[in-house]
Amino acid sequence: MDGILYLWFLWGMWVYTTFLLRKSHPHRFRYSFLSLLLICVFPYGMMAGSVEISFPVIVLALICIVSIRILSLREKLYMLIAVLSMGMLYAGISLISIYDPVLMFIDRDIILSLSLVLVGILFYSHSSLYRLRLIAVALSSVIGDFFLSIPLNKVGFYYSIGGPAYLDVLAVTIGLICALKIVVELNQAVHIRTQTNKGEMKNI
Repeated sequence: MDGILYLWFLWGMWVYTTFLLRKSHPHRFRYSFLSLLLICVFPYGMMAGSVEISFPVIVLALICIVSIRILSLREKLYMLIAVLSMGMLYAGISLISIYDPVLMFIDRDIILSLSLVLVGILFYSHSSLYRLRLIAVALSSVIGDFFLSIPLNKVGFYYSIGGPAYLDVLAVTIGLICALKIVVELNQAVHIRTQTNKGEMKNI
C-alpha cells in the first residue's frame, strides 16, 4: 500500500517527540504538532486546474519556506541552487524510470532516496548543517515532483503531485538522513570516549 511508510514514519516521530523527547526541548511541541498535522491531511488534496495537489505536500512546502525565511540572502541563494539541482535530479530519475525502466537496476524508490541523500550531503556536508540538509531535501523533492508532473500531464498521463508513492520516497529519504546523523553522533561519542580513556592512561 502506497503511503504506509510515510504514515509509519510520522507515527514513530510523533511517539518519539511526545513520549521520549525531553520536555525541556524547545521544539518538542512543534515537532509533535507537525507530525500529527501531516498525518491528518494525508488523505486529502485539492485541484489546481487539471492537476491534483495533495495537502501533505502543500503543508511540507510551507514548513520549508517558513524555515528558510530567517536565512541570510547568501544562504537563501545557495539553498535555491541546491533545491533546484536536487529537484531536477528527482524529476530526471523519475522520468527515466517511466520511459526506460530497464535502466533501473534496483528499485526506483531506493535510487531516488539514495540520490537525494548523497546530493544533499554534497551541498550540506558538515554535521552542523543537518537542519538545512533536511530542508533542502524535503523542498527539492516537492519541486522535483512538480517538475515531473509537467511533462506527464502534457502527454495525457494523470499524475497527482505529492501522491502516496512520493510520500513513501520522502519518508525513506528523511529516515536515511536521520539514521546517518545517529551513526555520526555515535561515532563522535565513541571517539570522544576513546580520547578520554587515552588521556586517563597517560595521567596514570
